[in-house]
This record gives sequence, C-alpha cells and structure tokens, in this order.
Amino acid sequence: MASRIILPIVQNLFFLLTISLFFLGIVAYFFRHESNYCEMTYMFENPTYHRISMPDDIEIRYRRYGLYSYCEGSRCELHRQNVFTGSPVLFIIGNADSYRQVRSLGSVAYRMGDKPNHLDFFSIDFNEELSALFGGVLEQQTEFVAYAIKQILSLYKTEKTIILVGNSIGGLLSRAVFLQPSKRFDPNTVRLIITQATPHQAPVIHSDNNVIEFYSRVNNYWKNEWNNSLQHLVLVSLAGGDRDHLVRSDLCSLNGLTDESRSIDVLTSSVPHVWTSTDHRCIVWCRQLVLTTTRALLEIIQDKKQHPQQFMKILKKHFFPTIDFNLGHNTTLNSKTEPILITESSTSVTGKNQHDYLIRLKDAKFHTIIIHSTKAKIFLKNDNNIIDITKTLIPIPPTYSDRKMIRFNLKKLDHDIKKYDSILIHLEHVKSQADIYQIENSEQTVELSTFGSQTLSFKKTGYVKLVFPTLTHLWQVYNVYLSSNNEQIPLIHFHVPWSNEDLYNLVSLRSPSEPSKNLPKSLHRQMRLKLHRLPQSSSNNNQYPSLELFLDPNSSYTLEINYSFLDILSQLIRYYIFLLPTFLFTVLCISYSLQMNDTRLRVYQTMLAWQIHLPIALLISILYKIIIEIFPSANFVVNIHSNGYYFFCLPLIMYFLALSIWAMISFIIDYLILDFVRELLNPALVLVHSEIHQQTKYVHLIQWVILILPLLTTVTFSGSNGHITLFILALIHVVWRGTLNRRLREILTTLLLFHGLLVALNLTGFIVHVKTVFAQGLLPLYIIMSDPSFLSAICCIGAFYLRFILDRTHLNIIQKIKTILYKHNRLILVSLALISQFCCSYSMYYLWILISFIFIHAAVIFFVPIHQE
Repeated sequence: MASRIILPIVQNLFFLLTISLFFLGIVAYFFRHESNYCEMTYMFENPTYHRISMPDDIEIRYRRYGLYSYCEGSRCELHRQNVFTGSPVLFIIGNADSYRQVRSLGSVAYRMGDKPNHLDFFSIDFNEELSALFGGVLEQQTEFVAYAIKQILSLYKTEKTIILVGNSIGGLLSRAVFLQPSKRFDPNTVRLIITQATPHQAPVIHSDNNVIEFYSRVNNYWKNEWNNSLQHLVLVSLAGGDRDHLVRSDLCSLNGLTDESRSIDVLTSSVPHVWTSTDHRCIVWCRQLVLTTTRALLEIIQDKKQHPQQFMKILKKHFFPTIDFNLGHNTTLNSKTEPILITESSTSVTGKNQHDYLIRLKDAKFHTIIIHSTKAKIFLKNDNNIIDITKTLIPIPPTYSDRKMIRFNLKKLDHDIKKYDSILIHLEHVKSQADIYQIENSEQTVELSTFGSQTLSFKKTGYVKLVFPTLTHLWQVYNVYLSSNNEQIPLIHFHVPWSNEDLYNLVSLRSPSEPSKNLPKSLHRQMRLKLHRLPQSSSNNNQYPSLELFLDPNSSYTLEINYSFLDILSQLIRYYIFLLPTFLFTVLCISYSLQMNDTRLRVYQTMLAWQIHLPIALLISILYKIIIEIFPSANFVVNIHSNGYYFFCLPLIMYFLALSIWAMISFIIDYLILDFVRELLNPALVLVHSEIHQQTKYVHLIQWVILILPLLTTVTFSGSNGHITLFILALIHVVWRGTLNRRLREILTTLLLFHGLLVALNLTGFIVHVKTVFAQGLLPLYIIMSDPSFLSAICCIGAFYLRFILDRTHLNIIQKIKTILYKHNRLILVSLALISQFCCSYSMYYLWILISFIFIHAAVIFFVPIHQE
C-alpha cells in the first residue's frame, strides 16, 4: 500500500526534476556564453540598394526574388546607370535574412577601396524565406543564384570572375550553384567562396526530405569533384563558435568535403585581430571580421594570376596564419653595442636601454623558445648571414596592441633554420618590448573527469603548458580561474589542434564614442574549456587540447579548473536536441500500446508505467550499440556515432527526457484543459447531440463538409495547412466524441498528441506559404515550389478519414485485419517505436509515415463496429 503512494510521488518528482534541468539547460544554452566583443560596423553615408533588372522570363519565374547592388555616396549615380568598374562580389543571404545585410561588407569595402582596385557588392533578396528549415525553396534559390551571377558578369565590359560570400544557408547555395547546368552557370567564373556560419556537413534540423536530399547531392558532388572540375576553386569556412546558437561549429567543418590545399576551415575566435566568438547574426556585421575579410578580398583582386595557391597564401595570412620562414630576407645590421645574451628561462626586455639581445639556438638546453614582441625586429644570424624574420611573426591578442609572436621548436627546426646559431632581438625605440620564454619542460598533463576539478599553483614560472588528454567529450565544460598577487592579467591561450580553434582571454575594443581610440582598459573573458568539434580518429595523432599560460616569473599564481554543471546542460542541449522529436514519437507510441490493453488509461497515467518504459529504454540503448557495430555506414550511425556524439547512456537520457515532457504536456492537456472544456461544454454538447439525431437528414452532409476541409486546404494551399486543419479537426473530435463516449476519450487524446507532433514538424511550410502569397499570389505551394509536406498531409488525412469510413463497414476483411492487429498489438507498436529510432533519427521528417500507420491502426481497432473491450 505504501509503495503505491510513494512510487507516483517519486515518479512525479523525477519528471519535475528532469523538466527543470531541461529548461535550465535551454536557459544556459541561450544566455551562458561569453559577452559579445564584436564592434558595430557603421555606414558613413546613406546606404543605397539599386535593383538590377533580370531578363523578363527570369523576373516572371522568380517574381518573389530580386538582385540588388550596394552603393554609397558618389558611386550610386554610376550604379543607377548600371556602370560597374570594380571586382564583383555577390553576397548570398541565409535563412530568413535580408539582402540589406550586405551593407556591412559593402560599406567597409567602399571606404577601403580605391578607384583602380575596388569591390562592387551585390546581394540577392530571397523574400526572407526559411530556406534552412524548408527544403522546397532550395532548388529555386540555387537557380536564381546562377542567373544572378550570369547577369552581374554581363554588366562588365571586360571579362571578370566573381567572388561569392555566403551567410548561413547562403554558403550552401554558393556551393550548390556548381551543380547547375553549364548553359545556366559557368563554374570558371567563380574562383573564391567565403562562407559565414554555413552548416556544410548536414542541416541543423533534418526538417524535410528535400533538405536532406539537397545536402546529399551537393556534398557528394563536392567530394567527387573537388580535385577535378572544382580544382580552380578556393573555399573558406568561418564558424561563429560558442555564441552561435543556431549553427553548431562542427557543422561548419569542411572535413571530408575538401582538403587543406585549397580550403580553410576556422573559428572566428582563431582569426587574427578578431579573436572572438560571433553569433549567427553578428558574424555579418562584426567589425573586426568585416575588416579582416575586406582586407583579404582587396588583396586578392590585386593578384593578376588568379591562381588558387596564391589565393591560399593571401587568405591564410588573414584568416589562419602560420609561421613561414620563407618570408624572411637577408639584411645587414649595424649595432653600436654588443648584444646581451639572454640565458634566463623567462624575461622581459624593453627599448629603454637601447640594447640588442641574443638568444642561442645551437647547443641550447631548452626545448622551445617563444617570443612575444611589440614593435621589435627579430633576426636569425650566424657568422656569415643575418635574415630579418619580423614578417613571419603571428599577431596575438589583445586587438590593436601590435603584439606578435614567434615560436621555435628546437627539436623540429627546418633544415634552412638549423644553419643559424642564434636569434637577435632589435628594439628600435622606447616603446619596443619583447617577452622571451625559453622552455625546458614542454608540457604538464592534467587529467580531468567530467565532474572533476583541479587546483594548480605556479611560482617563479614564466610559461606553463597544460594538456588535457581526458577532454574528449562534447558535454565536458570547465571554468578556468587564475588568481595572483600581480594585478596585471597574463595572456591565456586555449588551443584545440584538430579544429583550428584558439581562444584567448585578453580583449581590447575601440571606444564606441571615439572609434579611432581604444577603451582605456583591456577586457578579459571568462575562459571555458570545452570542445566544439571532436577529433576524427584517423587525424588525432595523440594531440590533445592545451592551455598555455604566459606568466610573470616574479609573481605567484593559483589556477582553478572547475566543472560547470550549467554549461554541461547547455552542451547537451546544443548537440542532442535534434534527437528529441524521434524520442517523443517513441514514448508516445509505447503509451498508445499501453492504452490498447486498458482504454481507460489517460496519457499521463501511461507515463507512470515505468515497468514498461524502463525496459524499452534499455532495449533501445543496447540496440543502438549493436546497430553501430553492425552497420557503421548507415545514415543513422554516421550522424550519431561517426561524428563522436554517441555515448551509451544517450538513448536512456533522451527517452526519459521525452517521457517527462509528455508527462507534463499530457497532464496539462488532460487534467487542466480538456477536463475543464468538457465540463464547460458538456450540457451544450449533449443538447446538440440530441438535436442532431432529430435532424438526421443534414447530419451526414455537414459531417462530410467539415471532414473535407483538411483535404481542401492541402490542395488549395499547402501540406502544412492541411496538417494544421487536421489538428484542429482532431481537437474538435476529442472534445465532441470524447465527451459523449468515455471509451474513446483517452485514445483520441493520444491521437491528438500525434497530430500536434505532425504540426510541429511541418509548421515551416505554412510560414513559407504565407510569405509567398504576398509575392506570387494565392496559389497552392506545390505549384510555386516543391512542397515536402504535401504527401504526408494527404496520407495522414486519408488515415484520419478511416475513422469515419470504418465505423460503418462490416466487411469481413476489415474484421480480420482488426483481429490480427489486436492480437499482436504490443509487438506491432513496440516494433514501430524501435523502427522510429533507427529510421527516423537521421531524418525526423519520415515520422509521418509511422504516425499515419498509428492513425490506421486506431481506425481499425477502435472505429470498426463491435469493439472488443
């Protein structure tokens, strides 16, 4: 007796805790991130968008789209006359974005360019369509991009190539245009693509089949043609990092699509002079990134050869620099005094004493030498030669500090460098400074468990490198706190070797009121150790994430590394939320199977049947593991396991999260909404029911007029409209028949939840159609473009109609089907739940097929006469 009271209390507390953690994770996901250190980009003159006329047939076919040029000031008059003399750049917008977003790049390029070498920016208006969520528009948008490129190039008197800059899904369109037929698009007219926060690997949400097929077609083409028909092309992918809540950085990876010879794949936090994470909108207008991108583009258009390797050399300098000693050049140095030999492991020198300083390379006892310099010149010398390697130095934070770095690994020096025996530091003037770190012990290993913490102390140490071999999971997050008796904040550098990811703690910004001046005090970000991408097993090579500390050797420091529970929840939301719809279906399917045995069970009550749910959850967890081992190339496995997302308890966690969500929703719907509505409307419904029985002449006519509405809205508008209408009709059916027939009340509520899941999965089509109506008139969506929801709506509506057809039939075949379904009910529905996990986890769009079967199953079991109680 006591267990019957205690168990429901424990279950409800579990549901409450799970839901609380879920919402806490969502809040942490959206609000626990670093501050926005991007500066705003401003226009100095009124921005103007001039519409470029397309051929008449293109204007008619794509009347909701448009091509625009961007200009400011005196150049606008030439644009109105369709006179363009610069190098064309086409900015391709992303999901639900505006063509006016081109103004940030366009305005800065207008200010930085000169008459012989300037950029002409163009942008496409896609009517702010939800292209990332609704695949029906992707093919048409790609076609329009091809026509737009052709039209732009026709505006120039001389032969030109065009640069494509794609934001979000626009970056995918810039790659997809290469699949267009040659009469529509010439691949040789594009030699450079820069993408901003573009999910190259896979869609963020597998919302419909069109999106998945589009991705598959584009990515397969690029994999096969990268070193063939695309060998003239260079591709840069910029990922926003931690602040981007819409597109995860791992999706922006080019791994498997290109190779490093002609592509760059980097996070904005690693880009020199940017060094900050950008959210999905801000990556377009972030001043630091806009300046870097514009400098790179202006340098590229001055290159006459237009060769991919020369492009890569320029782009690497701006986006992903590495130390290249080939940039050094022979020189002579007349020094008035003998240079001072530096033997200390860590020291700092300035130009106040007007001395030069020498660091030995040959016979050095140190493993690595790192030099941080400000306005200093660095040379390599031997008895015969001196080369100036100052240009090989890489910028380091804070921004606007003119701080640079060079690193010598003495055990892996290039052959050309080994002939030099020392490094010479020449401090030109009073403000020159150099910090030298000569490192004897290369690194210190720190083992971190998921919920572990570490405290480390450092004294008389200038440089510390910590490596984290156990930082291998996406959900692991640690806060780093460095305390000291020194008020000066040292530089901290977190590096992830396999994802080109660097994070620094020092930030310097311009004053908003005086953009030419820095803020008086440098900022420092809260350092968090976490991964945005997992290593590919073949490319790890025993490289681990590392944390470098550049300290004052005269001070003492305490470093605390503590796990962050809220950030762990945030990471789980970021990487696994896309699996939730499939688990919601699975749990509801099991709930429905329980109602088969007892139709009086409410949906909420079925969620308390843990004696059924727990074995199912464990079974799914075991099957996940088995399927991963047996079918390593299946889409489901590639999506979950090959990217490193899978861990054994993942299905168990997702199952009980879905269980808790349905428990909350069903409790609210069952006990708070439907019960109230039924009590409120019961007298009226009984009265109407009796009146209907007296007016049987028009009952069937009215019933079929109402029933035809979902089919009518599907054919007249879109599949999404059909799903919404069907949901409303199912809701009416729950209130009407559920009030008058207790036996069907709970079953109809469960079916209503299935309808709600369908609406949630197909809602974007409704939004797209509403937007399209204003541009192209009141036409069915499937006439304007492909409608991914059309087939699912027709099938689900047909399955819904069976409820009203089968309740009047006495065909023996239907009775036999009912007997079979009823006899093997539990096996069929549990199998359906398991099928959903391995066929729909990669594409939740296909859930409609299984939901249609549920509707057919319910129609045969509950709406055929002589129901078996």
